[in-house]
Amino acid sequence: MDSYYQASQSLINTNLARYPVLAVGLPLVGGFLSAVPAHRHVQGYYDSLRKPEWAPPSSVFAPAWTALYLSVGYASHLVALRTGPNTLPLTRSLAQTGLGIYGINMLLNFAWSPLMFWKKKIGAALVTAGGLTASSIAISYYFFKVDKMAGYLTLPYVAWLGYATALNYDVWIKNAQGPAADHARKIGRDVNDAAKHAKNELKDAAEHAKRDAKDTARHVNKNARQAANEATDKIDHELR
Repeated sequence: MDSYYQASQSLINTNLARYPVLAVGLPLVGGFLSAVPAHRHVQGYYDSLRKPEWAPPSSVFAPAWTALYLSVGYASHLVALRTGPNTLPLTRSLAQTGLGIYGINMLLNFAWSPLMFWKKKIGAALVTAGGLTASSIAISYYFFKVDKMAGYLTLPYVAWLGYATALNYDVWIKNAQGPAADHARKIGRDVNDAAKHAKNELKDAAEHAKRDAKDTARHVNKNARQAANEATDKIDHELR
């Protein structure tokens, strides 16, 4: 992993600052090449999977990833500009660290599509998606430290990866086979049952509290009316 980190950091630091087109083109070309082996499998396989209602159609992925690659690629360019000798050492170190994590993130990104749609390894794709989301959060953190605009440009990428990881997890739960998936589904059912039970308990408690409040109000009103009647009787008695 260290060798991947150093290689990706070196590649990005020496090229992206001088060639912004390369900064944007790197994720675009890498994403395209990684999608080629899986392209003819995507439509049919994705449509055949059991998915949640909030899953997007397969036609959404290509334009979404194109926009995200453009955004995060240009963000990496802005950060790469801060790795030169005229930059403060702390800022330069933060930029280099962020770019190194960005390189690892791109490797994970390019691995996800073949795993999910070509190899049909939903569990392995889920692990990769988790690494992608975690590393994207780290990228955003470091990019914000170096350049605010670069940080903001990473936010759609972080949000999309979080959404994609949740979708990947739901698809794995609904479709994967094996002891791990069966156990996860059992845990999911248990959690769902516990949530329903807790909801019913809260509902019963609320109804009980409502009844008690009504009874208390009726009792208070009864006592108030009785006190008012007694006061009226006393006044009438004194007036006589």
